[in-house]
Amino acid sequence: MPFSNVRAIVLSLFFAAITVFAQTSQSSAQDEPAKTVLKTNTRLVIVDVVATDSKGVPVSDLQSIDFTLLENGAPQKVSNFSFQHPEEVSESVVHLPPNVFTNVPAKKSSSLNVILLDELNGEFTSRAHALDELVKYLGSGPEIQPTAIYLMEQNLRLLHDFTTDAGVLKEVLAGYRPRVAPHMDTVYAAASAFTQHGSFQAGDVPIQAALKNLNALAQSLAGYPGRKNLIWLSEAFPVNLFPDLRGPGAYMARTIAVPGGAPDDIGLAQATGNIPLPPASAGQIGVGPYSDYQVMVEKLSDALMSAQVAVYPIDAAGVGRISRIEALTTMRTLAERTGGKTFANQNDLSASIRGSMGDGSTYYTLGYYPADKNWDGKFRQIEIKTSHPGVNLRYRLGYYALDPAIESKEEAKKLSADFSQALALDTPSSTAVLFHATVMPPLGGQKLQVNFAINPHTLGYTEKEAGAQQANLGCAIVAYTEKGSRVRDEVNNVVGKVKAEEFPKLMRSNFPCTCTIDLKPGKYQLRLGVVDKTSKQMGTTTASVTVP
Repeated sequence: MPFSNVRAIVLSLFFAAITVFAQTSQSSAQDEPAKTVLKTNTRLVIVDVVATDSKGVPVSDLQSIDFTLLENGAPQKVSNFSFQHPEEVSESVVHLPPNVFTNVPAKKSSSLNVILLDELNGEFTSRAHALDELVKYLGSGPEIQPTAIYLMEQNLRLLHDFTTDAGVLKEVLAGYRPRVAPHMDTVYAAASAFTQHGSFQAGDVPIQAALKNLNALAQSLAGYPGRKNLIWLSEAFPVNLFPDLRGPGAYMARTIAVPGGAPDDIGLAQATGNIPLPPASAGQIGVGPYSDYQVMVEKLSDALMSAQVAVYPIDAAGVGRISRIEALTTMRTLAERTGGKTFANQNDLSASIRGSMGDGSTYYTLGYYPADKNWDGKFRQIEIKTSHPGVNLRYRLGYYALDPAIESKEEAKKLSADFSQALALDTPSSTAVLFHATVMPPLGGQKLQVNFAINPHTLGYTEKEAGAQQANLGCAIVAYTEKGSRVRDEVNNVVGKVKAEEFPKLMRSNFPCTCTIDLKPGKYQLRLGVVDKTSKQMGTTTASVTVP
């Protein structure tokens, strides 16, 4: 059944049923890393702060009283404070009963490294060079924090999950080679050599793919506690995640290198109805309005920052044969606004990789509930100061005050499309919503049933009358053959309202959702997922089943 044609069930939660359902899993959701409960009138903002002295050495003796935190210039009360430093990586071994599957992360570390190889943007030669340098670095036998490698193609792909064994990552990369040149949108782009004109940025299709991939990455990483250092190796960074820096009316658009110099920008604007980027580099024009991507960009920025992702852009082109001001500006913006660091204009990419993987492993975490409860969608600037002289602070500089309760038809369609993509067989598991799922093979001609036990701390809630809390979610099953062909899917939408006095009890149990699917006899791979329509977050995992 298509994802657009789903049945809706309104559920009043009775805790006797929840308690019985929770017993289907030996490891209940309450034993997993608990997140702060998200409600539309409250929001815990987490800020990771890297503190260093004048020599770049981490400062490790600061206390909560040594920090002052401001939001849009207004002082905020720090509710949570902790100091994180490299420690022995722990791995939770969960012994699940037969036919029980989970998306709860096994690796636990205060700092994780995520290497993102960009196959969408830039030249093939630069991507191949960056890959060689990465293999060279991993081959040197460094001690690393848990590190995973993802590929940014048309869809996000996990090349290897988190490991502290650099040799294993090297072996995986040794057998991989970048694809040939990516998609070109126009004749001008195809005819114009990137190395000659510089500042080439991908067209609409790669930009949309990059936004989709980064959103999937945020969903994949959200369930892992602590800071995630996103090491993005690319030659052309097409996405400005913080367009408010460009000023009112600015456009986040692709730019096309045009042979022979710049055309008449004003004439083009009048002809197309678009305002050109101010000011465009020589030989370039602005095409396509930033407003087309504004909502996507704001939500993506919020998702990355909520998942504690700091971006470390590494310029795969090395020392410039060309001037690429626009791409480098985007790199710096990405790093500065998320608390990461930029590595550009240096040919020793292995040193850049080493620096990015070592940075940010020692940091402070500050959490606060904003005093301003007006979720107007605008960007709010965060400023952190310390009373200790000579200490440099690096942290994400703000967030978008989005109201998850507000959703347009277009956003609902996008959430449905994102969830459908997250349930694709080759897409990395998402961990923003954590759950255990019991797969019950059919008996006597019955349908296959999956019982989801969802961690209630990873769901969002809206407040109703008399303080009742309401969750709005869907649980899904997508069945694939052993060869990977998609054969059927089912979704069950659930609206669950919990009385105020019973809400604490729910937080100590699991939120239930059941979904059934009719399958012919055979062996199947199942993609199981939960989408939270309040927070726009999701969780997915893979299971296997034999239908007799």
